Amino acid sequence: MKYSNLMMMLITAVLCSSCSQGPRPLEVTVHQDYLCAFTNSSKTSYGIDNTFLIHLGKIDYTTEFSSTYEKLYTNTPLPIEEKNCVRIPINEIEKNVAYEVILETNKSFHASICLLDKNNHLYVRYVDPGESMCD
Repeated sequence: MKYSNLMMMLITAVLCSSCSQGPRPLEVTVHQDYLCAFTNSSKTSYGIDNTFLIHLGKIDYTTEFSSTYEKLYTNTPLPIEEKNCVRIPINEIEKNVAYEVILETNKSFHASICLLDKNNHLYVRYVDPGESMCD
């Protein structure tokens, strides 16, 4: 009896942990006048009412997260591949400042990034978990 209870608890724990995997990685690239965010996951589905939400904010672990940009999309193609990415205007993000970019669909996708400028060429650098500086 104890063995079967222990097995049931173990199975339940494994199933619960696999259901709540947390946020998934989000791909972010830079184009001439916008950032391009996409999931690169074929398992992406719409949220409620065929919608998804993109938002971003500066990374500051001393305060609560606050969005500096957000947009709700309804009945538009899912941003699975780069060709259908969510476009974030480049003027919504400061250079050399760490940002969290979050895409909410049926799941949560996120990326911690910095927009850097090297010799007049913009590029995205991913920030390591727990970091808040671009260096």
